[in-house]
Amino acid sequence: MQKKRLDWSKRSQRHVESIYDYIAGDNTRAAQAVMNELRTAARGLCGFPLMGHIGRREGVRELVLKKYPYTLFYRVKSNSIVIVAVLRDSQNR
Repeated sequence: MQKKRLDWSKRSQRHVESIYDYIAGDNTRAAQAVMNELRTAARGLCGFPLMGHIGRREGVRELVLKKYPYTLFYRVKSNSIVIVAVLRDSQNR
């Protein structure tokens, strides 16, 4: 199976920027560590698109990060993975 391309929606990009800004207000190293974890998890989906579980919305899967309290919401397309949202677990209820 060929690896899929990774795309981030405008909405998910805004989420990531907000997460970074919020954490960096206190600790830029911690903010960078969270960003690295988000990117690593997202890239992992390119090779293993079904790694996340089926989400509550039709067609959306969810990948819960193990190290930080965030979830990637994504759609699996024929040749790409589209990250549609990134939320803190407390927002995901």
